[in-house]
This record gives sequence, structure tokens and C-alpha cells, in this order.
Amino acid sequence: MNRTDIEHFCRNLDWNLLFSFMIIVEEEGVTRAASRLLVSQPAVTNSLKRLESHLDCTLVDRSASEFTLTPTGQIVYEECQEIYSAVSRMAGVLRTVRDEVTGHVSIEAPTHVETPILDAALVRFHKSHPKATLSIKVVTSGDVITSVKRKNASCGLALVTERPAGLEYEVIYRERFALYCGYGSDLFGRNDITLEEICHQPYVTFPTDIVGGELHNFTLARQKYGINSPPVGRSYHLEELRRFIEIGIGIGPHPVHVAQRFVDQGRLWQLTAFDDLPVFELCLVTNPRTRLNHAEKAFIRILQEEIAKIPLPDRSY
Repeated sequence: MNRTDIEHFCRNLDWNLLFSFMIIVEEEGVTRAASRLLVSQPAVTNSLKRLESHLDCTLVDRSASEFTLTPTGQIVYEECQEIYSAVSRMAGVLRTVRDEVTGHVSIEAPTHVETPILDAALVRFHKSHPKATLSIKVVTSGDVITSVKRKNASCGLALVTERPAGLEYEVIYRERFALYCGYGSDLFGRNDITLEEICHQPYVTFPTDIVGGELHNFTLARQKYGINSPPVGRSYHLEELRRFIEIGIGIGPHPVHVAQRFVDQGRLWQLTAFDDLPVFELCLVTNPRTRLNHAEKAFIRILQEEIAKIPLPDRSY
């Protein structure tokens, strides 16, 4: 398409049709989409037909027994998500264009992020911009990267083993994971625990402790030692996983620097017979294509400044 054709296409494309199509896909059908959009089912069906006519392609496979997108429909849906993200963020950007100290910063992070670097950044940001608001959503590291890539989060904190293109990564700290038992375990307090005993213990862990998961290197390390029992308990949240470990449901992994205070309190006990502790990098993840409001820019800048204050060896736990 030449420039004239592209301009004509953009000028005549109705965003409402794209929005309706996105809702149809999310609701997996016209009926539920109509209920969500508060319009009639024929109106939604007509919107879909008009969009297909404008794009000159079929978006939904009507021959399938269940709601199914065509390959073209999947591409259009993903583009709709990008457009919706940009439009929805525009309101926030416009609200803060005249006032740096207002706006909202949405951060996504895994459950176990503990570092004075982040704490210092949050305190500085709040004191510098008391009218701005913050939210931290706990998700998996994989979800963090996906959300930042889709521009749904201002920034993210994630355990990074692979670095998908298009995003920027800055190491906040490095951490190691070890195996622990709790005060409810027969192994608790013992310094003579053998690897054979560890291998016969019930195991609890994160759902991401699998080959190809976010804890891939830890999974390989424990499998090398023969620790392969199917987990009897799982949780995405470190607090609930720690509960399993403490009361003796099973042994399980914990970041060493996070676990230490619970060891000092007599609640956890490190199993030192497992001494292959893979190193993970917890990174600040940002998307250079995301249009940030002033508060978001300020928070990211402050966090980067706090990171830069400490040499990497001193933020390797």
C-alpha cells in the first residue's frame, strides 16, 4: 500500500468496530459480547461483518463448532490490544501532562522481591510526589514480561533468564535459591542430613519450578541431585509456600537472603547437603515504546538511580 492508500484506510477505519471485535474475542462469542457491550446481539454481529468487510478478510471461523479465530483474526485481535492499550493510557498521560506530581504508577513483580534498593526508591518517590499513587501487582515473572511488552504495566520486576527483544533490562540484584525444611520437619535443626534423606522428603515448590519454567536452572540443579518427587504442594506466593515448609508439609526452595530472617527466628532450616545454588537476576523491565506519564517516568528514574548507587557485587545476595 502506498501512503495515500494507508491514509485512506486509517481515516475510514472505525475504532468502535475494532473495540467490539476485541470484546467478541475476549468473551468468546457474540452473545456474551453483546451483554458486556450493553447492545443487542444483531448489533454486535453487524459490527463484526462491517469490520470483516472493511478489512476484506474473515476474522472468525463460522464453520467451527466452538468460537475460533482465523489466523488473520488472531493478528487483528493482537493489534486491537495494542491500540486499546495506547488509547487507554492516553487518558492518564493527558491528566498528568501539566502536573508531574500526580498520576499512577503500576508495577508488576513476582512474590519474593525483597531488597533495600526497591524500598529506598519507593520512599523517595512517595516523598517527592506525594500526590502520585502506586500499585504493585504480584504475578509470575513471565507474566511481568508479557504485561510490560503489551504496555499494560508502567514497569516490571522479574526473574530474567531469557531477554525477549524489544524490552530493556537492568539488574536490580542477584539472588540464590536454596532448599529448606521447617520446624515441623524431622530434619529441622540437624547438621548431619544426608542427600539421600533429602531425596525421600515430600516436596513443595512454586509452579514455575519446572524444566523450561522461570526457575529452570534450580529445577535442573535439584534433579541432578535426585530430588524429583512430584510436589505435594504448590503456590505462586512465597508466603504460602513458606507456610507449607514451616509446618512440615514438605521441603522446598526459598531465596537465601529472604529466608535468613526466618532461619534466625527458628522457623526454617537450610538443607546444606544441597549446595548447588543457581544464581538468578532480578531485573527492572521497561518498554521503550510505552508512553509514560510523569509519575511513571519519575519512579523509573528514581529506581535506576538507587540501583546505580550500589555496585553489583554488593547487591548480589
